[in-house]
Amino acid sequence: MEEFAKAGIVQDVIEAGEVVSDGCAWRNSKGDVLASISPPPDDKSYTAVLSQPELGAILLKRLLETGNAEVRFNESLVRVEQNDDAVTYWTVGKASAEEVAHQCEYLVGADGGRSKVRRAVGIELEGFTFDNLQFVAVNFQYPVSELGWKKANFIVDPVVWGVVVKRGKGTKWRFATGFRKAENLAVLDEATIQAVKDRLARLLPGDTSQIQYEGMAPYLVHHLCANRFQEKRVLLAGDAAHLNNPIGGLGLTTGLLDAAHLAKALKQVLNGGFDKNVLGTYAETRRRVFLVKTNPISLANLRRLNSDDPEVANQREEEFAHINNPKDFVNTIRIGLQAFALTSTSDRIFDTQSEVTWFISVSKIPEWTDEKFVHEYKTVHADMTRSKGDQVTPIKRYIQLSNSPSTIEGTERPSWNYVTCLTWPSLFIVHAGFSNPEYKATAGAHIFCRLDQEGSLAQQVVKYSKENPSEKSDAGATQCLIFHKRISASDEYPEKWFTDRAAKWRDVEASDDRLRTYILYRDVTPKDTEYFFHNTQFSKGSWNEYKAVEAFYFKDETASTAFLQQHEKEVVEGVVGKIQAVVGVPEIIV
Repeated sequence: MEEFAKAGIVQDVIEAGEVVSDGCAWRNSKGDVLASISPPPDDKSYTAVLSQPELGAILLKRLLETGNAEVRFNESLVRVEQNDDAVTYWTVGKASAEEVAHQCEYLVGADGGRSKVRRAVGIELEGFTFDNLQFVAVNFQYPVSELGWKKANFIVDPVVWGVVVKRGKGTKWRFATGFRKAENLAVLDEATIQAVKDRLARLLPGDTSQIQYEGMAPYLVHHLCANRFQEKRVLLAGDAAHLNNPIGGLGLTTGLLDAAHLAKALKQVLNGGFDKNVLGTYAETRRRVFLVKTNPISLANLRRLNSDDPEVANQREEEFAHINNPKDFVNTIRIGLQAFALTSTSDRIFDTQSEVTWFISVSKIPEWTDEKFVHEYKTVHADMTRSKGDQVTPIKRYIQLSNSPSTIEGTERPSWNYVTCLTWPSLFIVHAGFSNPEYKATAGAHIFCRLDQEGSLAQQVVKYSKENPSEKSDAGATQCLIFHKRISASDEYPEKWFTDRAAKWRDVEASDDRLRTYILYRDVTPKDTEYFFHNTQFSKGSWNEYKAVEAFYFKDETASTAFLQQHEKEVVEGVVGKIQAVVGVPEIIV
C-alpha cells in the first residue's frame, strides 16, 4: 500500500476493494480455528482485498492518464537484439503476420511465467515444479464474513488443505486447494470440479447449497527463479523473473515490489543522471529478496498447511502456540506481516523476518571522567539491558567490545572507546521497541556516551565457525570488527563481492585454527534514518556510513595478532573505499 500511495493510486485501490483490518486465521478441515492473528486496535498498517483484474484496470487507467505511455494489446514478441546504446525488438500482431521493429533504451520483461523476453535473451529458470500436485482455484460468491470468518483463512489438513480469501467488495471470495495427481491437468475434469465444490461445501458454515460458483482453473505449482534478472539493457520483473506457490499471495506482492524498485532505478538512470549500475543493484537485490525471503517463506506457508511430516507438524504446533500467546509479539509479527520482508524501496516498512545486528560506536563524553563513563556504560546500562531486555525488547545478544590500540595495516582505527553489538529478531522489532514506554523510561533515556554515534544495522550473509553451537562462539577472548565505509550515498557492494569475500574467508577459516569464527554482514540500515530513529537518542548519529561489516573471533590476543598480521593483505584485498578496524575484548552482557 505504501508503493500504491507513492504512485498516487492508493485511494483508487481502497475504493475498488475492501480494507482488511481483521487479520487472518488458520482452521482445520472442519472450519474450527487453530490459531488467529488480529491487529492491535491502533494499528496503522492495512491491506485491501480486490481481484487482480480490478487492480489491473486501475493501473491501466491511471497509466494512460499520464499521457506518457501507449498500451498495445494482441501483440506478441518475436525476437530481441541489443547493443551498447539501445534495444531493438520485433513484435507481430494478430491482425497481420508482418513483424514490426521497435527501439528503446531499456526493455523490461514483465510478461509472465512463460516470458518470451526472458527466453529471447537466454535467461534460464532454476528451481523445481511439484510434479504430482494439481493446484485448483475457484471464485465464488457467499456471505463468508457474515458467518464469522476473517477475510483471510488458511485451511490446515494433509488432504483437504487450502486458502479461503476475500477478493473484493460484497460476497466475492476465492478458494484455492490442491490434489495429488499422477499427472497435471491442462483442463479440469468433472471429478476434480466436483471434488473442489465438495471440499468447500464441507468447510464453510451455513447453507452451502447457496454458494454461487464462478470461474475455476488448474495451476502448476512452481518454485523457480531466473538465474539473473538482467541481460545488458533487458531486465526482468514479476513472474517473468520468479514463480512460487500462491499461499500467502507473496508472488504477486513480490512482483509489484519488483516494479516499484525497477521504476525507481529507471527513473534515476533516465532522468536523474545516475550511473546505470543502479539497474544492476535492482537485479541483484530483487533476486536476493526472492531467493532469501519470498521463496522460503511461501514454501513454509504451503508446508504449514499440508505437510504430515512429524517435524513440520511439531513446528506448526509451536508456531500456533506462539501466535495464540498474546505476549509473543515477535513471532506473531514474523508470521502475520510476512510481506514486510519483501520490499526494497520502503521508507516506512521494515523487515519482520531476518535477524539483525546493530553495531553502535560508544565514545566518552569529554566532560566525564573515565570512571564515570565506564560505570555508566559497563555497569548501569548493562544492568538495565540484563534486567529489562526480555520485558521491554527481545534482544537476542548484547556484546560490549573494547577498542584496543591494536591496528591493522591498510585500515583506519576509529577513535571510539567501545562498540556495542546488539542482535535483534528483526529490523521491525528494533523500530517498534523505540515506542515501548518502558524502554523510553529506562535504557531509552539513559545517556552514557556521546550522541554523535556511528554504526550499522546489518544482516548476516554467512557464518563459518569451529565453535560448538552449545558454546557461545562470541565468547572468544579477542574479536575484530572490520567496517567498510561507503564512498557515496548509493555505494553498495555487488552480490559477487559478498560471494567472493565469503569464499575467501571460508578457505582461510578451514585451514587456519587461529580463526575460530568468521561472520560477514550486509548493511540494511534504513535510508530514512530520521524516521527510523525519530525521537530517540540515536537521531543525532550517522547511520548510513557503512555498506558491510565483518567479524573475526579468536581464542586469545596472541592468535588474533598473529593472524591479522599474516592475513592483512586479504583484509584489504578487493575493498572499495576505506575500512575501519576495531580489535578488542568482547564482554557478553546478554
